[in-house]
Amino acid sequence: MIYDALKVSKRLNISKVTVYAKMKLPEIKAFLIFHNGKTCVDEEGLEAIKQSLKYNQTSEEEIAATDITSLKEDMIEILKNNIEFLKEQLTVKDGQLYDINKLLENTQILFRQDQEKNKAILSLPETIKEHDIQLVNKLTQTLERQKAKAAAEEELHRKKSIFQRLFDKQK
Repeated sequence: MIYDALKVSKRLNISKVTVYAKMKLPEIKAFLIFHNGKTCVDEEGLEAIKQSLKYNQTSEEEIAATDITSLKEDMIEILKNNIEFLKEQLTVKDGQLYDINKLLENTQILFRQDQEKNKAILSLPETIKEHDIQLVNKLTQTLERQKAKAAAEEELHRKKSIFQRLFDKQK
């Protein structure tokens, strides 16, 4: 049977453009027949076109498989690099977190010390007040003693005066 480009395209389920391109190949030219002004092929030509399609498909499949393998390897390499980069970042972040924790600990220690100072300062007026009360009490006691001493001396002086008057009268 003789097949023109339209029949070949329908039979092999490819486009007419692909059929014409295949008919121009040197291995297919041997099977070309010119019939009623059209370029046609017989059964052997049809098989040759079919084989060239399979050859191209396997080549494309091999190329695609190679490309996929290459892409997989590239992707694996990229992912490994990303993992290493992320590990480095984690190490840096761990160091930063350690520094931040140390700063927080130091801040807490300083805050506690500041609170203790504030407590001491706040309790200082009470301490001063207690000392003032003790001082006032001591001053009061001292004044009372001085008054009592002064009263005793005055009493003594008055008694002396009376005795002196008595003795003075006897003389």
